[in-house]
Amino acid sequence: AQHAGVVIDAMVVGQSDSALLQQAAHITGGLYIRPQVPQGLIQYLLGAFSSDTATRAALNLGSGSQAVDYRASCFCHKTVVDQAWICSVCLSIFCKAKNKLAQCPTCGSDFKRRAAGAAAATPSPAKGAAG
Repeated sequence: AQHAGVVIDAMVVGQSDSALLQQAAHITGGLYIRPQVPQGLIQYLLGAFSSDTATRAALNLGSGSQAVDYRASCFCHKTVVDQAWICSVCLSIFCKAKNKLAQCPTCGSDFKRRAAGAAAATPSPAKGAAG
């Protein structure tokens, strides 16, 4: 979206923020709003989201200085992770080891199971061969 010049706006109606939507809006220059009062939803939709990006600069939409959390979150539990496993096809992040999952829950790609040390193992010569 960023490379294509698409602006992503997000309005979250709920108790907690959405890190993914917050990041997408911040990276693309869009709006991320989580209204405190549900009665103001129509005002945000008509006033902020229907205006173009040039008009938004003139509107008083708040400070917009809310810190954006760019830490990775796992797709299975939506919790922040320090170390994770990543699907090589769709780049989904998982906190569980891939050897515990048969396939990616996001895209359905099969995870190849490799025995420990299989990559470093070299074939041994056959016994009893003349040499």
